[in-house]
Amino acid sequence: MAKEGDGFRTVGVKGTEFKFERAPIDKVGRMVRDREIKALWVSPLQANTGFLASATVNEFDDGVLYGPSSVPGTFSDFAGAAAAEVTVRWLELTNEHLARKLKRQRDWVMVVAGIFSMIAIIAIAFRGM
Repeated sequence: MAKEGDGFRTVGVKGTEFKFERAPIDKVGRMVRDREIKALWVSPLQANTGFLASATVNEFDDGVLYGPSSVPGTFSDFAGAAAAEVTVRWLELTNEHLARKLKRQRDWVMVVAGIFSMIAIIAIAFRGM
């Protein structure tokens, strides 16, 4: 369940609370599918590694439905839309961090393999003399 305050809403997802603050709409009359956006709710996400992302929930002009920006569809409650948005953005953030870590490891393996290859080539060349 979302707790509301003056210009913010707090949502608990898996034991962690996220504070969504009302943000200005970048363009008046902005539509998502056939619904006009009345308000944007944004919460910053930060991983332990320091990578940042933001979770955004659209509030539509009908006053009943909310839509997470990362997945298609609507929710009838803010807490459900916020939980879906936070979960998807957190997974994206985690996957991005993992991809960078694997790339760094792959780069080091290639450097070490290149060095061992050069040593092997030199050893074979001098062995024949």
